[in-house]
Parts: sequence; C-alpha cells; structure tokens
Amino acid sequence: MDWLRACPANCPPLSQVLSAGGHHYFTCASAVERTRWMEDLRRVVQPSKDNCERMEHILSLWVYEARDLTPRKSCFCELRLDGALYARTTTKQTSSAGAVFWGEHFDLRSLPPALQLQLCLVQEEEGQRPKCSTISSMAIPISDLAAVRQPLEKWYPMARDKPTVPALRLRGRYCSIRVLPIVQYKEFAEYLTFHYRELCATLEHSLSARDKEELAGALVRILQSTGKAKAFLIDLGVAELDRFDEREALIFRENTLATKAIDEYMKLVGGPYLLATLSDVVAHLYSLKNSCEVDPSKCALSDLADNRHTLQQLCEEVFQKIDRSTHSFPAELNEVFTAWQEECQVRGKAGIGQRLISASLFLRFLCPAIMSPSLFGLTPEYPNDATSRTLILVAKVIQNLANLTTFGEKEAYMSFMNSFLERNSGAMTTFLNRVSSPSIAIPFANYGDSIDLALELSILHSLLCDIFSNLEECAQGRLEPLPTILCALQKGMPVPVSVQLGPSTDQRGTGPQKPGFVPPRELGKHSPLIKSQSMNNIPKVRSKEEPLAPSPHPKANKVQRTQSVPTQSKAARHTRKLGSAEHVAKGRDGRGPWPGGNSSLASRGHPKGPLTGSLPRKPTVPWLRHSEEAAAAAHGGFGAGQPLEQYGRQMEEIQRELTSAKEKQRLCDEHVERLAAQNQELLEEQARLRERAEMLCKRLEDTESCFAQLNSRLSAVESSWKKDREKLQSTEERAKDLVRAGWACKPDKEGKKRGNGELLWSVTLQRFRDTRVERRESERIWKC
Repeated sequence: MDWLRACPANCPPLSQVLSAGGHHYFTCASAVERTRWMEDLRRVVQPSKDNCERMEHILSLWVYEARDLTPRKSCFCELRLDGALYARTTTKQTSSAGAVFWGEHFDLRSLPPALQLQLCLVQEEEGQRPKCSTISSMAIPISDLAAVRQPLEKWYPMARDKPTVPALRLRGRYCSIRVLPIVQYKEFAEYLTFHYRELCATLEHSLSARDKEELAGALVRILQSTGKAKAFLIDLGVAELDRFDEREALIFRENTLATKAIDEYMKLVGGPYLLATLSDVVAHLYSLKNSCEVDPSKCALSDLADNRHTLQQLCEEVFQKIDRSTHSFPAELNEVFTAWQEECQVRGKAGIGQRLISASLFLRFLCPAIMSPSLFGLTPEYPNDATSRTLILVAKVIQNLANLTTFGEKEAYMSFMNSFLERNSGAMTTFLNRVSSPSIAIPFANYGDSIDLALELSILHSLLCDIFSNLEECAQGRLEPLPTILCALQKGMPVPVSVQLGPSTDQRGTGPQKPGFVPPRELGKHSPLIKSQSMNNIPKVRSKEEPLAPSPHPKANKVQRTQSVPTQSKAARHTRKLGSAEHVAKGRDGRGPWPGGNSSLASRGHPKGPLTGSLPRKPTVPWLRHSEEAAAAAHGGFGAGQPLEQYGRQMEEIQRELTSAKEKQRLCDEHVERLAAQNQELLEEQARLRERAEMLCKRLEDTESCFAQLNSRLSAVESSWKKDREKLQSTEERAKDLVRAGWACKPDKEGKKRGNGELLWSVTLQRFRDTRVERRESERIWKC
C-alpha cells in the first residue's frame, strides 16, 4: 500500500487506497468510521508507531475560489505533493464572470516529506466521452507554508508571465512535528490530567483568541483520549458559571477557553449526531429554488405571503428533526449537560442551567451548523446567496426558540414567527430537559473515534513552548513543574521530576475521586488496561534507551499502546456518586487499595449505546492504575456495584409504564372503533342524500321541459291575438267609413242604405264579441 487518500473534511466519508496493483475506493458509514479505518490500516503498516520517534507532516489547506476562468465551464482543482495526487475538489460550473467558489477544507496527515505543493485547475469537456484537460497549474514551495505559525491566506496567480491568468484564493499551513515515543510524554500527560484547572486559569488572560482555540482543541483531544474530557468540560462550565455570576446573559458568549473547549468537544463527539439530525433538512433547503426572504425591503410584496408560509414550514421541519433526535444524542454531551444542571441546582440557579445548555448546544453548535453546513461536514457545496439567506433566517428562528424569546421591534419583519415561537416553547424546554437529564431510559450514542495521543501531545507541547516564551516568570513559576517538563521534552531527555497526583481538579463536591496515573517507577507493578498490538515493543525500546524508567522487576510487563478510553456511561457516573466504602477498587491481587494516597475508585459501567461503526474501540492510556476487567473481577463481575433493589425498582417502573401504555392503547382502539362506526353512518347518510339529490334534479328537468312547452304555446296565442286585434281595428275603421258613407246617400235610397248599414253594424259587433272571447281565453291560458 503506497498511500491512503482521503476526501476533504466537508465531503462524504470516502477514501482511496493506492497500491502497486491499482487503486480501490472505500466508503464508510460516517467520517468517524473512516478515520478509524485509516488509522488501523496505518497501524498495520507501522505496528510500533507509538514506540519510536517519528516526524509527522501535516498540511491544512482551504481552497476557497478561482477567478478569470472560461465562463460556463465545469472545472475542479487537484492537490499534488511533489507530483503525487493527494486530493481534489468537487466539480463545479463557473459563473458568467468566470469565477467559481468551492470553500473546501483538506486536512492531510501522515504525509511523506515534500518540497512543493502543486495545484492544477482541470476543466471537464462535455460529450459522450467526457475528457479532462488541465487549464493551468502552479507550484508553491512547502517552505512558504511552513514559515508561518498561522495559516496564510492570499490570491495565487496560476502564471507570472501573462497579464490575465486564472488565480486561486487559498489559505494553508504546512508543519513538520517531531513526535517522541509515547512513554516520554507520561509526566506531561499526568500534569494535563490533574492540573488542567491551574493551567487554564493562569493562561486565560494571556492568550489571544487564536491561541485559546488551538490550546482548547488540543486539551480536549488529549483529555478525551485519557478519559478526562468530560470532567474537563464540567469544570470549565462551572468556572464559567461562577465567573459570570452577576452577568448571566454573557455565559458562553465570549471567546474564552471554556467556549472554545465546548466548541471543539461538540464537534469531536457530536459529528454523527449532527449528520443524523440535520443532513436531510439541509439537503431539502439546498434543493429549494425560490428565496424565502421575508424582509419587505428586500423582496416584492406579492411574494411576501408565500415566503412567510414557506419559512414557517421550514422552521417547523427543522425543529421537529431536532426534537426527535434524542436517540442519537451523544452520551458524553448528555453527561456534561447533566453535571452542569446539577451544579446549577446546588447553587440555587436551576434556571441558569437551561440557559447554559441552550447557549452551548444551539448558539455554538446547531445554529452555526444550520447557517454554514459546509463547515460542519453536512454538505460539500457552499450555498448560493438565496440558500444562504434562507439558512440564516431558519437559524435565527431556531436560536430565538432556544432562547425562549420572541422577535421585537429590532426585527419587526420577523414578528409573524412569534406564534411559532410561542407554540413550540414548551417542546423546546422539554427537549433541553431531556438532553440534560440523568435518566437511563434514553439510549444515547457513544463516541467511537480514534485519537493519535502521541501526536496530540507533541502538538500541545509545541504550542505551550511558544506560549511560555512570552509568559511572565511569575506565571511560569505558578505552573511548575510544567516548564521543567516542557524543557525536558524539547531536549529529548527524561523528565527529572515526578508530577504530584493531587485531587485539585476533581474536588467539585461530593463523590469519590477519579482514577489517576502511576509514577514511572511503579509502572512495572501494574498490568495495562487492554491488550493491543502497537506497544508490545516498548520493553525492547527501553533496553536500548537506558535512562527511561527502570523497572524493579527483572521482566517487565508489556506496556500497550493507548488511544481514547472507553466511554463511561451515565449509569456508571451515578453509581460512582452513590458508591460507598464497600465499592472501593482493589489492586490486582485484591488484598488492599491501590498505592498513591486517599483516592478511591468507583466501579465503572459499560457504555450505554451501541458503538458506532464496525471497528473495535481503542484501548486507554497505559499508565492508568487499574483496568475495567480487574475492577469487575474484584467486585464479582459487571453490575456488582449496583444493588439488585435498584434493578427491581426499575423493572417495576417499566412494568407500570407498560401497563399504562396498554390501557392507553385499549382506549385508543375503542375510540377508533367508535369513529369507524360514525364514519359508516355518515357514508350511508351521504348515499341517501345523493339519491334524493338525483331525484330532485330529474323533477327539475321535467318542470323545465313543461315550462318550455307552455312558453311556446303562449307565444303562438299571443301571435294569433295580435293578428285578430289588427283585423278588428281594420273592420272597425271600415264600419265607420261605411256608416259615414251611408248617411251621405240620396233620400230615395235612404231606407235601403239604412238597412244595409244596420246589417253591417251587427256583423261588426258580432266579430268584436268573438275577438274579446278569444282574448279572454288567451289570458286564462297565460295565467295557467
């Protein structure tokens, strides 16, 4: 196997293995599983990696954007070290102005020595057989990236002899770190484990925001590997609570070591939770083509109502996913939040506990992930302007919901979301109580990643050396023996002092002290925690390196390689709080307590949820006083620390809940049957009403037909009546004319004409009567 090539940090968990026989691609369920697979494959190649001195070469590179490219073309960027391809960005289409934005981060570790970094812009040609052609390339000397302590960001032109050439905006840093054998960091790890409180309190006001971020990140990763990260976070949270006693609104809202540490810890253990909770809704938000702008000054008034409705639906969807995500919530975060809540209750500030949890979980983790999903590995693509605005609005609403506040005059255009905030405030309070509750009924997920402890200790050693070079002598004196340890490590010599294993960092109230470390002279008396393959050669290395920790026994036990300790469940933590003198951990022979003073060890429980991924958990540090197996054997097996009565009470409670659930199910079934009967009756009534409606429609059609016939008959009668009236008028006029003509005749003919006139008058009157009868008949028909 020549090399393991990983995709960028914000891409799906995909890896490529290059070998002499070709290359193979592997996909994993999560980035955590991918990291563990890569680490285990490296361990196969280098089984004694932790037992020898080595040089680690690390390249951290951000590829932001490119300009002055061919418009409307698909291109990507390749990263090569001394000609060997190590990574590439996603393929994206350039804009009409010839620019393309990636915003992708590459964190390449365990690199071979290199002299220069080459970046190649490659353009994809469309067609039935797509081809890739290199547009331009450039080389950056590794010495330029290694000369600065902070990552260097600037525009790099792809050529120097042309006036207009493509350019890349990059930010990167290359560092070569000398890593000593892990046993030489023993005293350094002991100091960090037992005296991190003094270290943070002394350095808090002397560090810049960038140094605080690097120091907190290194401490979190180291203490996670040694099993003290949860205690570290709990102590920092309590210190933050005490520091802002009178300014509660500023808790976790400043750049302190506590805020930087909780940020790093949530990213470390909450990655799978973030992916399971927000990946689907973020993909849905990216698929929206229209904007959800609700500011009247930035959108048309005709689109305002639709945009408001869409934003309400999106916020409802995001909150429902968060509210139903308790099953994948990290167990470590749950224990930290639970401890914070208990400390607030002890101080009589139960209300502040919820604000503390909300400020850390939503303000510093979930809402930033919604606003910038590409930075948290939720999607490889950087959002466009419309999608970015939608993400900002959704994150703004969810943050106000977590704060249990509504929108006021400052953002009056968002006041339409106040009904959503008031409706879901109770559900948000319930969710915050669930993730900070010590109840063991919820199967939280456990952390399953691997950490290179020796490398992290070397990185922190280098950082502290830089910090101490500018630190006052009185502050360095308060941190002794840390300056002596740092100086010895820098010279590669054994540490001339032993670290006091004091209980200063573990005295937060009641409860037994937590396990510590064994000085080098007693290392041979105790067996390692879990057998592993990577540190079996430590005794051989010691035989060659004379000054390292001589063992009092002629044949020393094999010391094993370390990684992160198994995650401690909430049940184990509460068992430790309730433990008595009968549960004090014994030595391997079972005859007495462990050497080293008054500290007592509570029994440990097994992790609560199933481990993520398909690989075994990493072993703990080699200098822990006892192993979980030895403690379990001394107490008669797992579960001996918990009384059987507690399990009996839990079983009774579960049975009561089951009986209640069955009763509720029976009532629901009866209600469903009643609703089904009512539904059947309604369907029958609907059928009857439909038949009656059809009958009425038929009668209406018949009535309309009869009315049409009567209307036609009436029209005929009216037409006949008009004709008869005209005839009558004509007859009357003629009769009058005849009468007038008759009176004008001669006397001798007077009698004859008078008779004719009377006859004509009689005929006219008779016809008039007949016409009136016909008219009455027509009116009667019309009235009918």
